[in-house]
Amino acid sequence: MEAASTLAGESSKRLSPDQKKVFQNALREYIAAMEYSGDFAFGRYNLAMLYNGRGENDKAERLFRDVVAKHPELYDVAYSLGLLLAERGKHKEALGYLERAAKGLPERSRIQYNLGLLLQVLQRDSEAEAALQKSLGLEPTNMDYLYALADFYIKRNRLFEAKKVAERMVAAYPDQRIGRELLDVIERR
Repeated sequence: MEAASTLAGESSKRLSPDQKKVFQNALREYIAAMEYSGDFAFGRYNLAMLYNGRGENDKAERLFRDVVAKHPELYDVAYSLGLLLAERGKHKEALGYLERAAKGLPERSRIQYNLGLLLQVLQRDSEAEAALQKSLGLEPTNMDYLYALADFYIKRNRLFEAKKVAERMVAAYPDQRIGRELLDVIERR
C-alpha cells in the first residue's frame, strides 16, 4: 500500500508491464483501504492526495472540501486544498484556505511562503510582503524564501531592500551563484 501511494503519480508511467500489473493490484488494495477508512479524516485526506497525485483533481478537490468542512481544525488539509485551488487558478478561493492554514499553523514557514506568493498574484502587496517576511523569520536562511522576497522587491523597484536580501543570500550560500546574480541585476538597475 505504501508503494502504491508513492507511485500513484508520474512514476507509474515508467513501469514495465509486469511492474504495472503488480502496481495496479497494490493500488486497488490501497484504494480499498482508504475507502474503508473513508469515514475517518485521515483516510479521506490520503485518498484526496492519491487523486491529486494521479491528476484527478476534481475528485481530490471534492474530498479535500469534505474533510475541511467536517474537520475545520485540520489545517494541513486546508493548506492542501488551498494549494490545489491555487494550482487550478481559483486564487480568491484558495486564499481563504491558505489564510486558515497560516493562522492555525503559524510555525509552518512553507505555508507563509505560499500565502505570500498567492497574495502577490492577487496584488495584495503589503500582505504578501508580510507573509514572505514571516516565512523568513521562521527559516532565515531558506533559499526559496530569500529568493522570493528579493524577487518581490526587485519587481516593485525597491532595490535597497532587494539588495539587502540578495546580500543575505550570498552570506548564507556563498557557493551558489543566484545571490551574486541578483546583486548584479540590482546594480544594473
